[in-house]
Amino acid sequence: MKRSLVVVAALAFFASCGASSNPQLKAKISPYFSAPSQAVYGKNRNFIKPMPYGVGQYVVMGTTEKDGKRSVTKTSIVGREAGGWILESYSLSESSEGIVQMLIRGMEKAAATGNVDDVEIVWIKTRDKDGNVQVIEGPMLMMAKSLYKGSLENLSVKVQSYVDGGVIVVPAGSFAGTNKVKAEVRILGRTYRSTGWHHYSVPINGMVKSVSDDGKMVMELLAFGYKGAVSQFGK
Repeated sequence: MKRSLVVVAALAFFASCGASSNPQLKAKISPYFSAPSQAVYGKNRNFIKPMPYGVGQYVVMGTTEKDGKRSVTKTSIVGREAGGWILESYSLSESSEGIVQMLIRGMEKAAATGNVDDVEIVWIKTRDKDGNVQVIEGPMLMMAKSLYKGSLENLSVKVQSYVDGGVIVVPAGSFAGTNKVKAEVRILGRTYRSTGWHHYSVPINGMVKSVSDDGKMVMELLAFGYKGAVSQFGK
């Protein structure tokens, strides 16, 4: 059984379970899903691990739940510092919006080995809906790193099968020769099973689509790019 790790910067995105829907936030979500691309991406090589990371890369994923609720997550590489990558994750749901930025070392090794112990979080910044930026440092950083690293250490993807997934069409375009992966993801003691389709043309994590085996959640690639991502934190 093959093991792999998809480095997920979006794990910081504090889902607000049970929170009431905000009409303004809900209206911001719709445009992400309403302009599908006609781009076509052929099979170039089998996806084993993500393409080399680079500043400016980004992926935008849209999640649709069984009850129709939708959310958007944009993960970007916005800088290089002290031997690591600055990852910025923007999340938008019907009830919340926020940004988390982290300096992470060891992403390449973790993606290759599947061992999250190779990942080191150097610093963390957050920005709330009012634009207030908080730099987590000192004793708080130690606590936050423990929390985030704990989540990473409990994220284990076990690939059970690896087959040609054929052509997958999502809002970001049509992807031929995807790799279809049945996976078990263990997060904080709970096991989630899903089927994912990956393509080497997609940066950061290679994901084109993922469907939970219980049918409660579908994630689709809405957009992506190899350069052009900039920080929303400002200078």
